[in-house]
Amino acid sequence: MNGSEFPPLVRRVCAYVREEALWEAGASLLVAVSGGPDSVALLDILHALSAEMGLTLAVAHVNHLLRPEAEEDAAFVEALAARYGLPYRYRRVDVPARVAETGESVEEAARELRYAALHEMACEAGAKYIATGHTADDQAETVLMRVLRGTGPAGLAGIPPKRDDLVRPLLRTWRSEILDYLRERELSYCTDRSNYSTDFTRNRIRLELLPFLEREYAPHLRARLAHLAELERQDEVVLSALADERYAALRRTMEDGIALPEGPEMPRALRWRCWRHAIAEVRGGLADIHYEHLEAIEHLPLHQQVHLPGVRVLHEVGYLLFLPAPTEEELVEYIPQARLPLPGQFCPLAADCCLLLEVFDERMPIASGDTAVLDADAVQGALTVRGWHPGDRYRPLGAPGSRKVQDIFVDAGVPRRLRARVPLVLDEEGIIWLAGFRIADRVKMNASTARTLRISIEWELNPWTLQHFNS
Repeated sequence: MNGSEFPPLVRRVCAYVREEALWEAGASLLVAVSGGPDSVALLDILHALSAEMGLTLAVAHVNHLLRPEAEEDAAFVEALAARYGLPYRYRRVDVPARVAETGESVEEAARELRYAALHEMACEAGAKYIATGHTADDQAETVLMRVLRGTGPAGLAGIPPKRDDLVRPLLRTWRSEILDYLRERELSYCTDRSNYSTDFTRNRIRLELLPFLEREYAPHLRARLAHLAELERQDEVVLSALADERYAALRRTMEDGIALPEGPEMPRALRWRCWRHAIAEVRGGLADIHYEHLEAIEHLPLHQQVHLPGVRVLHEVGYLLFLPAPTEEELVEYIPQARLPLPGQFCPLAADCCLLLEVFDERMPIASGDTAVLDADAVQGALTVRGWHPGDRYRPLGAPGSRKVQDIFVDAGVPRRLRARVPLVLDEEGIIWLAGFRIADRVKMNASTARTLRISIEWELNPWTLQHFNS
């Protein structure tokens, strides 16, 4: 069969493959076939195109162990592969066990295990691409589901025609067209009864919400949602390219994270995309990162930090620092943030120490170690105390630039388990003293100092305190 003899749907799919450059001539494809109408039509269409495009095809089926008839579906797909003379690969994945172990939804667990299995089989088969039977209906359902859950422009772009080795040749084809094609070709398929269960979110959207909305509000809603995805995808290509370029130019690598200039000169559309890049790089992905998280970064005060799922963001002078989320050990708050009396005494009992604050209307002798003496007039606003947060940094007296508190701890040999017990004294611009270490350079005394602030720390008498902080 040459190109002119192809059925109309096959010709349209062929044109779509070429328009989107889903694969090159002579490519090898693993076709994911569930046995349902979409994947059966996909296999038949790709088999029809294989000679013209020089395709090497193999068939793969994944059994999720969710239905008693799943083995019958597997046997059907195996027979289908044999009818086309194609290699067949098969995997069982235990979705119920995964759900019990992780608490994921059945849909999430099935998707994760299915794609992992498909990638394994593609590697075994030597296939460069994995072709799936996602349709325009799937696209519309996905966009609506993401709107309901909350999404941004990238989410509105829906399912991409191609992502890495995954290709979707039927993404502009409607399910009704596929059913017509199967009838004309007299091709049988399996019916998955779970597709009619309203226990699953996507099924409820497909079976209940979309029909209701089309009946009552928008007769062509599916088409509008699919068109929205296409428009957003085109916009996203341009914006993502600009953001990639800007991120590569601005990104600064730190020992344990990524630093980006806070500069507001970028439009928010690019700024937020750069932040998403940094978050993904630090934590390995963007799962559970939503609008409100980016909004929190947008309004993050200087010298404060915000904890997001799997990452924390610290606002320093001129920079936003994207750092891994602290471990449970690091999150222990021996010294919750509190305002310091001036003058007065503050004793965070869990930290086994007391702070004494005194103000003198004269220049006092310089001290070190357990006593900090600094220019009282250089202190900005009220004083507070808290424990160390990973990512904290300041410029110690005499240092050429800022240093991470963590690095100071490491250099001084302070054990990790004790770092949360060391008080940090802050004014409204940041850290002025890491107790037991150097004061901040910006509050040092100078020739014009007229008033002195003296802060002393007294440690409780226990072995680890004397060993690590009083030497």
